[in-house]
Amino acid sequence: MAETNVADNQTADPASNTTATDVPAFLHIADRFIALANEQAQQKDLSTASAGFLYANARFTAFLVASQCGTAEALEAEKAVAIEYFVNQYAQALTSNISDYQKNFVQYFK
Repeated sequence: MAETNVADNQTADPASNTTATDVPAFLHIADRFIALANEQAQQKDLSTASAGFLYANARFTAFLVASQCGTAEALEAEKAVAIEYFVNQYAQALTSNISDYQKNFVQYFK
């Protein structure tokens, strides 16, 4: 299953010079989502859990963008910029996490 203690790993990195209070709140939330995805993967499979996780994130992000726009017209005007921003954020996060798995492959899969 996926490594669930993202926030703990962040604080355990001596090179980062961070403490538990420095860890962004979103990493603690991510840990809870990853734990739920791991539970779902045990009931279904990794691909199905991942697809559900990805869809839920897209749905919630669409809600976030729409709720901040106020009108359908404003949403239309902001849609392309919002999609580009969140796609880039996802690409950065995925790249970083794949690099982390490469670096820690043996530890994560022992």
